[in-house]
Amino acid sequence: MHHSCGQKSFHQTVFAFMRNIDIQSDNNRSIIQALKEGKSIDKKLPSQGKLKIENNLPFLLIYRYKSLPLRQTVRLVMGESSYFVSSGSEEDIDESRELLLAISKTLSASFGTVMFLEIWEGKADSKEFVIKSPKDLAQATVHTLSGELAGLSHNFPGISVRVEHTNDRHPEGLAPLMSISQCQEAGCLLMGLEIPPFYRSIEDNEFYYQYFRILKKRLSNILRKTLFEFIRTQTSSDIDSYHALGSRTLEPVVWEVDNKLAEIEQAYRFLLLISPINTLKARDEFARTNFKKNPEFLYRILPIDPDHLKEQLYQIKVRSIEDPTLAFLYREKREELDKQITMLGERGTKHFMYSSIRLYESVDPELLEKAKGILTRFPSLHTKTTEWADCHELARAAKEEIDWYKQFYVLLDATVTIKPDIIGIMVSKGQVLIGESFKVPKTRVESLIHHEVGTHVLTYYNGKSQPLKLLYSGFADYDELQEGLAVLAEYLTGGLTRGRLRLLAARVIAGHSLTEGADFCGTFHELHHDYGFELGTAFDVTARIHQGGGCTKDIIYLRGLIQLMDYLKNGEKLEPLYVGKIALKHVPFMEELHHRNILRPIPLQPRFLQHQDAMKRLQLVKDGITVENLIST
Repeated sequence: MHHSCGQKSFHQTVFAFMRNIDIQSDNNRSIIQALKEGKSIDKKLPSQGKLKIENNLPFLLIYRYKSLPLRQTVRLVMGESSYFVSSGSEEDIDESRELLLAISKTLSASFGTVMFLEIWEGKADSKEFVIKSPKDLAQATVHTLSGELAGLSHNFPGISVRVEHTNDRHPEGLAPLMSISQCQEAGCLLMGLEIPPFYRSIEDNEFYYQYFRILKKRLSNILRKTLFEFIRTQTSSDIDSYHALGSRTLEPVVWEVDNKLAEIEQAYRFLLLISPINTLKARDEFARTNFKKNPEFLYRILPIDPDHLKEQLYQIKVRSIEDPTLAFLYREKREELDKQITMLGERGTKHFMYSSIRLYESVDPELLEKAKGILTRFPSLHTKTTEWADCHELARAAKEEIDWYKQFYVLLDATVTIKPDIIGIMVSKGQVLIGESFKVPKTRVESLIHHEVGTHVLTYYNGKSQPLKLLYSGFADYDELQEGLAVLAEYLTGGLTRGRLRLLAARVIAGHSLTEGADFCGTFHELHHDYGFELGTAFDVTARIHQGGGCTKDIIYLRGLIQLMDYLKNGEKLEPLYVGKIALKHVPFMEELHHRNILRPIPLQPRFLQHQDAMKRLQLVKDGITVENLIST
């Protein structure tokens, strides 16, 4: 009886083993067929393995583990567009080798050759990247990899790079995935990269997440440049940029994070909530005290609980995003939302100003001198304006401009609302809000509409046309470029006046006054007495700077304009900056996401760029005109 049971168990084991081979073979055949048809592959493999190949790319990053995967180290390849993760056990090596040989033969048949790069973690005390490569093959690829890795010493002092020409291009303690002769037969360049685990403590194996995060982001860029050099020089692929090697399919967690961050930002209107609702009354009371008693400002009731919103914010799984570019962008945005929510909770207190400096920074000496230089060069001229456009005329002009843009993007549903409880004009979430008491000289109407509609509304809806909500809710620190673009639009349309440039400079002076400790009266009197601003203008500038308890946001108008002009002077293009709510530092990321086909072409470009006069003025900016020479009148 015992013998019989043993026989039965043996036959079951053999059957299961043979069945597993059949499953493996079927799986491999389906993978190879998909490659031949040019399809992308994203498959789970036995023993916690995974294979991902996008767009039939002629390379594969490889990571193997001895038992269970080191959760952090495997992330160095996950998030990339083409990788193979598997067990390093003897039981799995034959299946892995069979699959990789088939992949190599298939891809090399299409592209002439293929590159496999195996990555592993070195010994605990290692401070050296070791590149294991052939001696005389693909030297440009090896040179690119070693050169780029050497640049990491700026981030991680003491780290070095060594190139080792060897046939052993696999981790110590694991069998080679393919022999050199098999690689040659399959048309494969096999290389190895040993990573020094400086992100772990030698003593207790403690994991330094911040170090690893920086390494992952930098290494991703390095690997793509290296692979692109190989593809460019060794294969028949027509990929034109290393950016295109990033993943074109986003993980489900990206959409989850994108939606939840947008939901949190949609829960409040930051600028509206830090703007006083009693500015006109406060101005009258300030005048009655002969401008000697600081006014008291009132604010809208907060529609959110800051503590609860922060709890929700840090439950969002930003850290789970493998894609290094998107992980960086969403982490940045979460930090900005954290700062905004903190400010809302501190509104009306002395802490508000310090949080404002964290969000918008303070006035640096160079910007302060630029503002003073503008006010010195263009002293106050008390000219009387005889023709004014009131809120209703502005609203009509804004609606006409919105209707013009709707021709090109039918989903543009911006509205224009006149409100009694705001001063001036603003765009909030793509909607135009105009203060009931607001008026401007009629000569300023066109440029103001291009500022608000042709920049703020346009970039909001361009962002809306993209799959990522962050493009319209706004990347971190987007305000500065937004206001730089908006003021540049005033210049390009011939409406940046002497008075307007003085106003931008006044905001910098007021911001500096605030952070130097001046109260409302101190800032007001500096603008009025020292720089000759009329009482009403001095009050409005001071009220904006001291709102909420002190807000340095207004300094970004002049600073953003100057930085944008420097950017254009260096030969960069203006049109890509309208993709959505981004900062200048995000332009390379946008270029990458376009190459990866994650972002689409935008539907709208500013109307004024169609005008010959605007293009002539733009050329002057590119030629290096100074900010002082931008004024039209």
